[in-house]
Amino acid sequence: MSNPAENYDVIIIGAGHNGLTCAGYLARAGLKVKVLERRGVVGGAAVTEEFYPGFRNSTCSYVVSMLSPHVIEDLELEKYGLELIERADGMIAVNKDGDYIVAGSDNDAYEIGRFSKKDAA
Repeated sequence: MSNPAENYDVIIIGAGHNGLTCAGYLARAGLKVKVLERRGVVGGAAVTEEFYPGFRNSTCSYVVSMLSPHVIEDLELEKYGLELIERADGMIAVNKDGDYIVAGSDNDAYEIGRFSKKDAA
């Protein structure tokens, strides 16, 4: 049996957003790239998942703010469906009992104070 690694110039372990970005640049440079991922989905921290029945969100979508415009342009991500959507507030966290906290807005002290007056101060 032949070694499958012999058929590729580069093998990337992990199809998270960083692995996929590296693979895109390497492939653009003409290298034959293989990306391996243990999960059934690719994207790593940028995957949209159901966090509560009926509610879906990118698990770490804030990181898109660190996505370089050069990478977006170089890899033509908009051509492949990238659409950046502005959000009104920074973050919402929902508890199992249905209560929630919204952070990243002018109301942070109030929101935190609903759970801890000490932390809000």
